[in-house]
Amino acid sequence: MLGFWYSKSPQFAKDHKDFWRARLITHFLLFSTAYFFILTVLNIFYFEQLDLALIDCLGLVISLTIYFWFYKSGNVNVTAWAVTLMASSLAILFIISVGGNPFSILWATLIPPFAFFLIGRKRGSIISAIAFSICAYLIYTQQQQTITIGLGSLFNTIEVSIAHILIFRFYEKTRSLAYQNLSNLNDEIKKLAETDKLTELYNRQKFDAELSALITKSEHSQASHCLLMCDIDYFKRINDTYGHLVGDKVLKEFAHLLQQKIGEQALIARWGGEEFVIILLNTALLDAAKQANELRSLISSNTVANMPITISLGVTAIQKSNDSVLKVLERADKALYFAKHHGRNLVCINDNNAHVTCYDTFLKLVDDDINE
Repeated sequence: MLGFWYSKSPQFAKDHKDFWRARLITHFLLFSTAYFFILTVLNIFYFEQLDLALIDCLGLVISLTIYFWFYKSGNVNVTAWAVTLMASSLAILFIISVGGNPFSILWATLIPPFAFFLIGRKRGSIISAIAFSICAYLIYTQQQQTITIGLGSLFNTIEVSIAHILIFRFYEKTRSLAYQNLSNLNDEIKKLAETDKLTELYNRQKFDAELSALITKSEHSQASHCLLMCDIDYFKRINDTYGHLVGDKVLKEFAHLLQQKIGEQALIARWGGEEFVIILLNTALLDAAKQANELRSLISSNTVANMPITISLGVTAIQKSNDSVLKVLERADKALYFAKHHGRNLVCINDNNAHVTCYDTFLKLVDDDINE
């Protein structure tokens, strides 16, 4: 029965604006149909109150009518109005029929949740204001009356309490799921904003932000960090000869290789085109140069996407004072330019004195300094 009821109601994707309104309408109509059927039987055979049974029977017929119309039309806006007016009218009609007793006015507290959720803040406010105005009038007319608390009062209190628990349980579910969906969406948007679509590495904007933060942090730290700027040699020939799809495959597999080789200790980004930038954390300039040369040797001795390629790299240290994103990138770019104009498939280093040397020469200079 429940499967049939929910399968016949209009279906919306979870991210659709009407998903939760449709769910509440379907829940409410199922609840109200069962509820009015039970109350109709109780008021006829147990309480022997035919007038209340008539109201409950009317609620049952209206609930089923709205449900089947909703199933046929799928119109959420009109159905939301119908459900709100039905719930409000039946609650007020019941309250009036018993003169506001015994504790029947509690039913009016169910009107705002439905009205605000289904038809919006402004219209929900109007419906709620009308309902509470009627309740206030009924209370006003009872000022001189003696109110008897009997079994009917107990039933009204229990029924309204259960209804409140159910509806606010539903609200909490919508709120928590909506918050989770929003959080997931924000994570996805953040990822899209920070990630290069082709290689799934960080993009240039994210890299600049991370480099800037690292430079600021380095001013108060003893840790050493280095920047590598890497360029795939003669990449344009690959695109011109084999096409851009093959070129894209080379870029993706090269990016994957970078992550495998140095990803755990580095921040890697696609700088643009066939250029990549790598921040080696907690790494001295000499060690960074050695890692860069190991990477160069690995690429030159293997294929990437079944293509033989080589890379050129420029290496520089991130200095602890008076440095900036632009200065660091300029030093690394100058070293990369030097490598590309001295035969490619090279690693060149721009040291702290702004002297650019190729890897073998740099090692020799370091050895000479140590020996001295």
